[in-house]
Amino acid sequence: MVVTTPDRAGDSGASTFRLGYVPGVTPGKWVRIWSERQPGVPLELVALEVAECAGAVAQGNVQMAITRLPDALRHGEAGPHHTIELYEETTVVVVPKDHVLTAGDELTLADLADEQFLWPLDEPVAGIGPAGRVAPTERSEDAGIAAGRVAPTERSEDAAYRGPGTAVEHRPETTGDAIELVAAGIGVLLVPQSLARLHHRKDLVYRPVTDAPTGTVGLLWPAPTTELADEFIGIVRGRKATSSRGQSEPAPKRSAKEKAAAKRAAREAAGKIPGKSGRKKPGVRPKRR
Repeated sequence: MVVTTPDRAGDSGASTFRLGYVPGVTPGKWVRIWSERQPGVPLELVALEVAECAGAVAQGNVQMAITRLPDALRHGEAGPHHTIELYEETTVVVVPKDHVLTAGDELTLADLADEQFLWPLDEPVAGIGPAGRVAPTERSEDAGIAAGRVAPTERSEDAAYRGPGTAVEHRPETTGDAIELVAAGIGVLLVPQSLARLHHRKDLVYRPVTDAPTGTVGLLWPAPTTELADEFIGIVRGRKATSSRGQSEPAPKRSAKEKAAAKRAAREAAGKIPGKSGRKKPGVRPKRR
C-alpha cells in the first residue's frame, strides 16, 4: 500500500462527507462503519466514472474518491492531492458462454493471440491496448503512486496497438457498451474482475488472465488532509475507533524540571547514582560478617 498523507487540516464545520466511487467498487462495509463512528456527519455516495474523479476532487464536488489508479490522474487535473493504493484487481477476459476459451479455468495472453479485442474508451485495463503500452516498473515520487506497469501514449488513430490478438476498429464508449458487443459476437474484452461481475450476463462468462497487467483501486483526495478524510482513511485501513488519530489528544509536553526528575528516577532504578540501591547483579552473593 502506497501512502502520501503528510498534512492535515480542519473541516471548517463540514456537515456531509461526499465520497465518490467508480463502477465495480463496493464501499458498503466502510460506509456502515462510518455511520457508527460519525453519526453526526452523513456520508453521501457519489457515482463517478474514472475519468471524472480527478476533476470532482479538484472542484470540491467530493471530499474523497475510491477510484482506479493511476488511471484517474491521467484523465484530468486533481490539483494538490494525496493517494493510497488499497488493493490489486485481477484482470479477466469476457467471452460468450459457448466460446472455446471457456474450456480452461485460467488463461494467459498467449492463449488470446487469435482473438479480436474490444477496447472501450474508458480504458478499464491499464497497460495494454490502443492507448497504452506495457512498461518496466518505476516509481513516481511526485505522484505518490506506483507508476510502473503503465506508460501512457498519446491518444490517436495512429497509436501502435500493444495488446493481445488484434483490435476491433470500433471503440465502444463504455465498458457496458463493450459487454453488449461481446454478447453479439463482435469480439472479447479484458476488464478488471469487479467490472465483469458488475456487468454479468447469463450468455457471457469470464476467465482470469494470469499474466495480464493488474489494476489498482485506491483513494484520491485533495491536500491538505481534513480530519474527516483522515477518519475515512483509518476506516479503510482497519484502524479501530479507540485508536483513531482524529479522536486522540496529543500527549502534554513535560517541563524541564519534570524531565530532569524522570531522568534521575530512571538512573536511581538502574543503580547508577552513588548511595542508591539498584538491582543486584546476577551471580553475586552478599558477604557474610
